[in-house]
Amino acid sequence: MQGVFISYRRQDSQSAAGRLADHLKEHMRGVPIFRDVETIEPGVDFVEAIGRALESCGVLLAVIGPRWANLADGAGRRRLDDPNDYTRLEIATALARQDVRVIPVLVEGAQMPGGDDLPENLKPLSRRNAIELTDKRWEYDVSQLVETLNKALDVHPEPRPPIPSTPPKPAPPEPLRPASGTWKKWAWGAGALVVMIAAYNAEEEAIEPVAPPPVAPGTLADPGQPVAMAPASLSGAWRDAEGGNYRLVQQGDQIAFQGLSPHGPAQGRGMLRGGQLVLEYAIGGYPYQAALNLSPDGLILAGQYHDPATGESGQVYLQRVQ
Repeated sequence: MQGVFISYRRQDSQSAAGRLADHLKEHMRGVPIFRDVETIEPGVDFVEAIGRALESCGVLLAVIGPRWANLADGAGRRRLDDPNDYTRLEIATALARQDVRVIPVLVEGAQMPGGDDLPENLKPLSRRNAIELTDKRWEYDVSQLVETLNKALDVHPEPRPPIPSTPPKPAPPEPLRPASGTWKKWAWGAGALVVMIAAYNAEEEAIEPVAPPPVAPGTLADPGQPVAMAPASLSGAWRDAEGGNYRLVQQGDQIAFQGLSPHGPAQGRGMLRGGQLVLEYAIGGYPYQAALNLSPDGLILAGQYHDPATGESGQVYLQRVQ
């Protein structure tokens, strides 16, 4: 199977390239992902190793940060002007191959360099359509990139687990419980919000799933009618109608979200915006988005989810556990 080669400058975009590589390994299992610091063994000639990797890759991702084009060496010369610069060699070699697609990936607010800013053998890069990865929309942006890579490499991922569009009727089975253990630490980089959810005991009292109450059009709980959030905190335990159990932690207008749904582990983050709770989350490794309104009594979160990859949407109901 052909792989993906990630080209980047360590002084420019090492963190973003590492994060991207981890995401691709998780969502493109079985596809070789080449990143120099991980796949080149000690003592191996760097140029030869890159040449072999490019021979077996179908796509090269040129990760471009704000300083990618202008980083200088110890003598003050722009690295991109050095014919032996590793990044230049990687991309130029890939551009010269007819069987390798080169995709510029812009990170950290970088702009696509123009042809006049590039050496002759890299000028075709300026004509390639780029994709931008942003911190605020990372899951969605990378999901779009994964779709492109799957098509380019002719990879057919396993279908996503179905999510019902309407809640099931009562008569539920035994509720699914989260595994025992300690919740992981949550962090929002630029927001400097760090939430620790620890010692979530799987032996606590079981929660019986219930069907959500009917929602009349035009009421505050109607997903089509945004409402102001109640002053009460959203922190605490919540459940859905299928037996999923979740925990929300609120700090200011930001929300940490984690739990176990009938379709797999769920985790994400959210923010209160314009009277709605807007969530970006993943279930079983697949990204979703949701916009939820809080009922006047503060006990129901109701709204709709959206699958950015397939366009699928449906209703979401969460009930607070008292």
